[in-house]
Amino acid sequence: MTKLLGSLLLTTLLLLAAGCVDLSRPALAKHYYLLNISPAAADPPPAHQAAIKVTGFEVASPFADRSLVYRVDAERYEADFYNEFFVIPRAMVTSKVVEWLSVRRVFVTTLPPSSSLDAPYAIEGLVTAMYGDLRDKAQPEAVFTMQVFVSQSGPLERSIVLERAYSHQVRVPDRSADAISKGLSQAFQECLVDLEADLRAMQMSP
Repeated sequence: MTKLLGSLLLTTLLLLAAGCVDLSRPALAKHYYLLNISPAAADPPPAHQAAIKVTGFEVASPFADRSLVYRVDAERYEADFYNEFFVIPRAMVTSKVVEWLSVRRVFVTTLPPSSSLDAPYAIEGLVTAMYGDLRDKAQPEAVFTMQVFVSQSGPLERSIVLERAYSHQVRVPDRSADAISKGLSQAFQECLVDLEADLRAMQMSP
């Protein structure tokens, strides 16, 4: 037993001396981000005297996980293990759409997916792109694209009254996760501005 313990101790010392085991190197820490939007409160009355329910926004599978995603060439994307969203993207995007429509008073009432109430209008969507575009090393960008569907209840079934894609690319100062996350927030907000304009211009059926 003494010989065995001695051999293990000698092996450990040799590995440390050779640099194979580095006990002094700190573990890399993860960083967490949120999509931040800043909707300015709109003056009443609301644009539409009807209620709308946000039923949910899904996120395409390449961007559905919490890791930030970078596009590094024409065919290749990379997930950043050390820089993540604090909340899964579909929940975060959905809550921000609810917040935007509520604060901007586009409809008289905006219901979240968790509400047991129904509304004559419903909105849902799919985020098809949410990544940092690093293909141009001199000019990185943040890209956010979402497809939106608005439906209205009818006597027999719901009908789609608005179907549109919104996409924005925002140039960011560098390739860091901080810059990419801020750029994604800005690109997302610009998509929401465009969506709001379309909703306000939408003709309401009696």
